[in-house]
Amino acid sequence: MPSPAKAVHSLLRVDILWGPEVMAGAALAVVDVLHFINLVSAMRTPRVPDPVAWRWWCIGGGRAPRSLPQSAPCRGLADLVVVPGWHAQSGPHLEQIVARASPALARLEQVHAAGGLVAGLFNAAALLGEAGLLHGRCAVVPWAFVMPVRRHSAGVSLLTDRSWTVDDRIWTCDSPVLATEVMIDMLRHTPVAELAQSAAHVYLHSEARQQVSMQVVQGEQPRGLPAGALERARRWLEDHMTEPYSLTATAQAAATSARTLLRHFAGAYGQSPLDYLHSLRVARARVLLETTYVSVEQVAQMCGYQDTGTFRRLFARQTGEMPAAYRARYSLRTSRKRWVGSV
Repeated sequence: MPSPAKAVHSLLRVDILWGPEVMAGAALAVVDVLHFINLVSAMRTPRVPDPVAWRWWCIGGGRAPRSLPQSAPCRGLADLVVVPGWHAQSGPHLEQIVARASPALARLEQVHAAGGLVAGLFNAAALLGEAGLLHGRCAVVPWAFVMPVRRHSAGVSLLTDRSWTVDDRIWTCDSPVLATEVMIDMLRHTPVAELAQSAAHVYLHSEARQQVSMQVVQGEQPRGLPAGALERARRWLEDHMTEPYSLTATAQAAATSARTLLRHFAGAYGQSPLDYLHSLRVARARVLLETTYVSVEQVAQMCGYQDTGTFRRLFARQTGEMPAAYRARYSLRTSRKRWVGSV
């Protein structure tokens, strides 16, 4: 399997539309994700050029303000275009903005026709519709701008059961706060997909990762067990994650028999108590591999495995790759020397 550095063969070019009334917060959230991609790449392979570059695409000519974050220059047609959406006061106001942004229509069509990716955040779906990109496709738009988007998007199918969607390399969403999530998903469809997954681990909420990271820092598991035998068993496994597995002890903690526990635990959680324990240990191992310098052998011991071979086998079964390969792919660390500075 190639290393992350070798997986990125060329510069990914991203155009971000800019102009009057553009939602700066959404635009900058996009840049934050792109900057993080370059940062993780530099942490892993310091001498490799940044894999992503972005350009501020100013409608009507002119240049973007110097205060906006800049990247390395790039030329050629964009691989990915993001329209952040606008501070529109009403439906008619949005239609006026779309009319002023008409110089962007040809570029949007060109990028998509060339196989590129396009995102219309919030009410920017109206511009995508005006460019003909939403005809016969599904989209998600904010409730306040449904009518103007429909007027500009003949043949579009508007979805109401989700906050964002993608259809034929076109992303739309109903809120500007989804810019980060949408951007990460777009990048998962590019050569920087592995780096985007690392960004998802950090930027997107994960209850399991939050709990595991606190447990690693504190060196203990949370206490306080809700009522219920199965919940008591589950908490027992969490509290004794690094100890040798004992079905008898787990059943005693749940105040039931081992046989009864096995039957009901599998029915409730879809796996045996031992498999659940392995999933907890692998979740902890992922965090340790991504964020620490400890060896694979130490990670195995910190997760309750005295035999490193067993740990490697179980980790590969759940993640699809060996611990060392997983660390190389998703590590969020720079080198120890670069982290602590020159001595």
